[in-house]
Amino acid sequence: MKLGTFAAAGSRAWRAALFDANDRVVDLDAALQLADPALREPLAADREFMPVDPRFWLDPALRAVIERLATTSSSKCVHRLADVTVGPPVPQPGKVIAVGRNYMTHVKEGQQIWAARGKKVELPTFPAAFAKFVSALTATDSDIRIPTGVRAVDYEIELAIVIGRHAFNVTEADALSFVAGYTICNDIGARELQRLEMESQIGITLSKNFPTFGPMGPWMVTADEIDDPQALTMELRVNGKRRQHASTADMIFTVRQIVAYWSRIGLQPGDIISTGTPSGVALAMPDPENYYLKNGDVVEAEIGRIGRLVNRVVEAVPAQADTR
Repeated sequence: MKLGTFAAAGSRAWRAALFDANDRVVDLDAALQLADPALREPLAADREFMPVDPRFWLDPALRAVIERLATTSSSKCVHRLADVTVGPPVPQPGKVIAVGRNYMTHVKEGQQIWAARGKKVELPTFPAAFAKFVSALTATDSDIRIPTGVRAVDYEIELAIVIGRHAFNVTEADALSFVAGYTICNDIGARELQRLEMESQIGITLSKNFPTFGPMGPWMVTADEIDDPQALTMELRVNGKRRQHASTADMIFTVRQIVAYWSRIGLQPGDIISTGTPSGVALAMPDPENYYLKNGDVVEAEIGRIGRLVNRVVEAVPAQADTR
């Protein structure tokens, strides 16, 4: 299944949705309100929250209920994809963890960059990460806004894991059972600020968290449809030209290892873990200034069996902070 959120025409409220193969969008909240009482019974204890809450639609145990809602819903609950605005797969995740240096090709290009500055980068021994804030998230077909005074804006295609069940100290063998599904993340960063943050040896925060620097989507594909998350092709294009191309088989740390490692802090339904990017980032190009994202660029991040995340790049006006 393809699950996510949408806003109907004239609305700014995200609603839980199922996206089907016929470019239809099923409003799961409306479908649930109109459903037969017997179908609503498994959810009766939790009806104080709306389906956009990840406890409703991310739990693998409720997948059959959602499928029945979608197939039995009336025409009042169905929209055409072309008539709605697609939102982030999870609009308000509790946390977004962004793993870095998880593809050997990206590690090597990073080593070359830092070697030129007289510094050595060691190979990773664990899936280290930084935090992406909810305020940075945006959706497909939304703009990536370059903040005033920022010039070196880079792209990074990544497979993102959406957690479906509470996970704490889980084993690698069991890790995938806690995954609700997978989506695409374009981990945007301001390289000139990132360099300063990395040299401070504190962490990268500002450079990765401007509004719209976390495009995700277009939806989440449920884990039952992706039997092996280490066998997905990924490609990022800018203005139709390929910049990144790889397979998730090239990850240094697998999805199982990443989920198990980060479950030590406790993962909740709706939490997202982005799993790192392969080589091909603008920073590593011979002349990066010609490859950094510019006003008017169109960025397409595509992962096989999931979909295509598309965003246009614009120059933000001062004080603009809406992430839609």
